[in-house]
Amino acid sequence: MSSKIKNVDMFSSLPEELLSHILSLMPTKYAVRTSILSKRWRYSWMFVTNFDFDGTRTNPFHGLDRFTKFVDRVLNDCKTSKINLFRLQFYETCVQKLSASSWIDKAVRLNVCELDIRSIQLELPLSLFTCKTLTKLRLERWACDGKDWGCPSSVRPCLFASE
Repeated sequence: MSSKIKNVDMFSSLPEELLSHILSLMPTKYAVRTSILSKRWRYSWMFVTNFDFDGTRTNPFHGLDRFTKFVDRVLNDCKTSKINLFRLQFYETCVQKLSASSWIDKAVRLNVCELDIRSIQLELPLSLFTCKTLTKLRLERWACDGKDWGCPSSVRPCLFASE
């Protein structure tokens, strides 16, 4: 007896919400890469609710501009109305402070729930301190170079007040 096995694409038959959830479980650069699989997958990454941008492996001479443009494009093209997790990791040499600050601001405007930022130096936008949807905030500063994280002067006393 010979049996023929059909090649069935089970993933493409999944509901959009489930597909977006699955894509949200992987680093953003891989979720975006799935857009080349088929017409059905072309825009699926735009509805992910977790964003994970890792610029720590970016080549400082060739990849700086590519990383910045990639994050800009993803945040401009995303169609989600709520971000569950926004993770951003980069070295100071990799990203301009203004770009990173605008990415955090965009995440706040997309109702971010969990924010995880790892950087050497960063300018925090004022919108971060008034975000009503934020439930978890992790700020990790790499290196001991004597520089301070930049935050609005109106917020600084609240951050550094003793308990």
